[in-house]
Amino acid sequence: MAASAARRLGVALAAKREICVTSVLNLILLWRGLAMNRTVVGFLRIVSCGLVMLWLTLPVNGQFKAAIQGTVKDAQGAVVGGATVTLISGETNRQQQVTSSEEGFYRFDRLAPGPYTITVEASGFKKKVLENVTVRAEELQGINIELEPGQVTETITVTSEAVGQLQNENANIGGAISTQEIRRLPQIGRDPYELIRLAPGLFGLGARSGTGGSVGLPNTVGPGGSSDQIFATENRPPVTAAGQRVEANNFQIDGVSAMSQAWGGAAVVTPNQESVKEVRVLANNYSAEFGRNTGAQVLVVSENGTNNFHGSMFFKRNAPGLNARQGFVRAGTAIREDPQRVNQILSQWGGSAGGPILKNKLFFFFSYETVRRSNNRLEGFWIETQQYFDAVKGLGSPSIAAAIFNFVGRSRIASVDASKDCASAGFSNPAECRQVTGGLDIGSINRTATRGATQPGTGGGLDGIPDIQFAQLIIPDKTTAQQFNPRIDYQVTKDDLVAFSMYWVPNTRDFNDAWGNRARPALDFTSARRNTVYTLLWTRTLSPSMINEARFNVTRWYFDEVASNPNIGWGIPKTVVCFNPGCHNWGGSGIGPGVFFQTTYNFRDTLSKVVNAHGLKFGVDIIAEQNNDRAPWAGRPTYWFGNPWSFANDAPHQQDAFFDPKTGAFTELTAYARSKYYALFAQDDWKLRPNLTVNLGLRWEYFTPLRSANNQISNLVLGPNGDLLTAKLKVGGDLFKPDRNNFGPQIGFAWSPARLANKAVVRGGFGVGFNRLPGSRLLESRFNPPFFAGFSLTGPQIRYSLGSDIKKLSYPANPAATLTFDPNSGLPLTGPPVGVNTTLQEVPNSYAYRYSLEAQYELPGNWIASLGYQGSAAHKLPRLVPYHLFVTPNPRINRVSLMLTDANSNFNALLAGISRRFIRGLLFNAEYRWSKSLDTCSNDHDCRQSYPFDQRTEYGPSDFDVRHAFKAFGVWELPVFRGRKDWIGRLAGGWELSGILTASSGFPWTPVVGGGSCGVVVAGGGVCPLRPIAQIQPPATRSTSNDLFLRAGQFPGGGLRFFTPPPSGSFTVPPQPGVGRNIFRGPGYFSIDMTAVKRFGLPAIPFLGENAGIEIRANAYNLFNRLNLEPFRANDDNTQIQHPDFGRALHVLSGRVAEIQIRFSF
Repeated sequence: MAASAARRLGVALAAKREICVTSVLNLILLWRGLAMNRTVVGFLRIVSCGLVMLWLTLPVNGQFKAAIQGTVKDAQGAVVGGATVTLISGETNRQQQVTSSEEGFYRFDRLAPGPYTITVEASGFKKKVLENVTVRAEELQGINIELEPGQVTETITVTSEAVGQLQNENANIGGAISTQEIRRLPQIGRDPYELIRLAPGLFGLGARSGTGGSVGLPNTVGPGGSSDQIFATENRPPVTAAGQRVEANNFQIDGVSAMSQAWGGAAVVTPNQESVKEVRVLANNYSAEFGRNTGAQVLVVSENGTNNFHGSMFFKRNAPGLNARQGFVRAGTAIREDPQRVNQILSQWGGSAGGPILKNKLFFFFSYETVRRSNNRLEGFWIETQQYFDAVKGLGSPSIAAAIFNFVGRSRIASVDASKDCASAGFSNPAECRQVTGGLDIGSINRTATRGATQPGTGGGLDGIPDIQFAQLIIPDKTTAQQFNPRIDYQVTKDDLVAFSMYWVPNTRDFNDAWGNRARPALDFTSARRNTVYTLLWTRTLSPSMINEARFNVTRWYFDEVASNPNIGWGIPKTVVCFNPGCHNWGGSGIGPGVFFQTTYNFRDTLSKVVNAHGLKFGVDIIAEQNNDRAPWAGRPTYWFGNPWSFANDAPHQQDAFFDPKTGAFTELTAYARSKYYALFAQDDWKLRPNLTVNLGLRWEYFTPLRSANNQISNLVLGPNGDLLTAKLKVGGDLFKPDRNNFGPQIGFAWSPARLANKAVVRGGFGVGFNRLPGSRLLESRFNPPFFAGFSLTGPQIRYSLGSDIKKLSYPANPAATLTFDPNSGLPLTGPPVGVNTTLQEVPNSYAYRYSLEAQYELPGNWIASLGYQGSAAHKLPRLVPYHLFVTPNPRINRVSLMLTDANSNFNALLAGISRRFIRGLLFNAEYRWSKSLDTCSNDHDCRQSYPFDQRTEYGPSDFDVRHAFKAFGVWELPVFRGRKDWIGRLAGGWELSGILTASSGFPWTPVVGGGSCGVVVAGGGVCPLRPIAQIQPPATRSTSNDLFLRAGQFPGGGLRFFTPPPSGSFTVPPQPGVGRNIFRGPGYFSIDMTAVKRFGLPAIPFLGENAGIEIRANAYNLFNRLNLEPFRANDDNTQIQHPDFGRALHVLSGRVAEIQIRFSF
């Protein structure tokens, strides 16, 4: 019977294998574009297959990258071969065993972070046991073991404090953010990514704006750090590694990609604190195992279940009453904001649970976190009065204005300010405005008015009836965001470890439109976003010296704002009505709608083999990206009206819209972009001597060109020598030619001088890495002719209409937007000229050289001091140029935005640090950096060069360069009844302080001629802003104190006393600047974030264990409420030499923000 049952089980498993093989084949076909219509079905089959295999004990995928290696020696330093080395996990009791080689070398690969016990036995020596050895995430650690002569029955036990903390197995510059640090250090929004800036070799401030949002590094483009706790769709922490761009950073969760397709350096999922076991951050990486980007490698390892039940529950509250106002006086400064405090009101709560399902075999973990936020607020706007509203509605059919008002209704009004007069509304001519009861009379409806009025007017004249009023509107804003994180770990056999994990992040926000249409109930808007990461993991031990691991994941974020807003009339266009206070949208929703479906598939497989003193790794990394975004927002026109009376008469003077230029119809543009990534690598960690490790690696990377599944993508192919007159549009196929020559060697060493008794290590390395081209730039080629064109139409070209269905995007085609195309060049022959987003056909991937040299020394008391050099040099970095200004223009093209890959950067830094791991209640880490970062362009998207024609004039300090930076953080368990398990210790002990200190000198900025002063230049097709052509005199002072920037600044009397602007007039190529880029420094930064904790221990309960307790935590950011000024923004008023606020601070950063959290854990 047993044999029969075994046969039946074998048949069942074989059937499951066949199903799963079919699913994998479907996935491969999907990658090759042959199974597009089965995306969802294929994905569900793969996930279902993984779960079935998990429960049927058939291994599927794998997990960790940490490793321990070292040399077994005797007391005289001779190596001991043939020793039995056993490693036991303190969490799951998993046991591994190897035998030391003839060189005494041993190694354990693919380890989960956590506590371990190492036992070493050899004939003629005492048994040695190392307890509580902490394995750090995704790191190769060295532990050399010394045996003493004696009988094997004798045992010597050593605690983890006796294990050295020097990084003696590789040259990487970086660090681990442990569970203790994640749970204990202050971090805005409970976002673990807020802490990656603390890793050695990285720079970031963690600054927050006056409203509490994340502040990016100067002049970055695209998403920044999370201003939405852990629920952001794309979270791009504002940090740089070794002077490289923010876009060069790379994020992985459990060893597979979690990256955005469009924005480099942005993660699709931000794991919650409870789910993170450890984060490894590499600033200078010399392992071929990691690639795709050359900046920081952020490697997150998620929490797993163990043999002990553990869990938590927490509640955190943010309220304005806990926060502080800034103590500066606005009078006499250029600060644009009134003194304020952060007014966020939110409740964040969640918890976790984990433990064994089958002890030593099957484990589970689950975490959950949510934020519930309701920030209804009052805002003041000029709106139409009830009288005007009724008058327009009374026009009846076929009035479009009447139909619009009938649908959208009036705003939610809290109160009307009757004191607002004509002057406060911007009217100075009494013939155009009169204050009356209920508001301002600015005219009356005149049905004889014709189309084309672009200036304010009174229509039929003033009639004593109010038309506009200033009202406080009720603006609804409600958010419900959640994160679910289940995980299963299964020790299928002693050789097979399997895991499945998932992050699912639904984030729904209900709010109202901006720009004049706020608070109209018919336009309440819902954005329901979903971010997900699904991961299957498998580790297979093939022999004591060989392990294979495989990982597969699906990362996706998506939303459909058409489907989530059935109440909104998408058939109502945006109608912008202008009068003296400005322009206001009185028509359809001014937001979106957007439809985004971006999915990334990632498969990685790594084989690890120990051969003598070599730790070898060979692997493959494959990524397939699907971007099924649509652009329904492009299917809605915008109409401009010079005054309210033109709006009432259905008489716009301008129509802005995007069309399919072949038909003149509005388009959603379904390009469905595709790209792939392939990498192969080999890595050898060679224990050349017991005190010398050499790391050698080689990685090949191939980033396929972008293409469209529907062939709805085009690129402008320049003529000979870059000629624009003979350029042609290439439609479909690859956007550019492939670059398959990306070979990145890596070399590093770690040497511990024997004469220093293993108290020191010298580490150095050199590596080459490659960056993915910026998706945000390449994806803009979807918006090219012949599929897409944007026009501003006037006069009889305008077709003003509602949609045929008021609830749908159903606008009629406009013949004026129809173009005919040259069959040879693909460019339009008729109609207005078009704009084109393009890239060259030969586009190399940017690459960076990384190098460093560092010495570490172990001081008494478990302190480590370090001093080192860190550097990088990046080449072929992308930048955007207005290419139509570089060559003879083509009359059929009015704009050519060309991505070139010819920018360069270099970085050099001195790093000095001191650290102490968490022992006897104290953890501390500090690093000082003296550095210089130079480049010609500091971001991938648009660095807005003021003289792009000659990059030599752009070479200067990077936008994110700071000369001096210091950071320190620590955790201190106060010695008040610390460690006592009795009732006194549980009630009176448990006090803890932790904090982060951040300080830096100022960021650089560039004086420019901008704003209205270069409007003439822009009208001539030129570049704006411009730099001055000469500096007349040096600044009055080089001081960068806050007081200086708040008052007269470095340039008393105005910028024109110090700089000579370019001559007035219209020109396409401006005079060469006489002032360098980023030659001045802005204000510095200083902040201390602090956490105070009181933990109350609970009595020992069988299920909860001995360590259960409740902690009350108070976090304070910018504890001393120090005034920090925001860095100068490119082309802001304070950088424009003609502006009265030139050289003065305009914006302030956040004051003190406090929050309270209660957390129960067991």
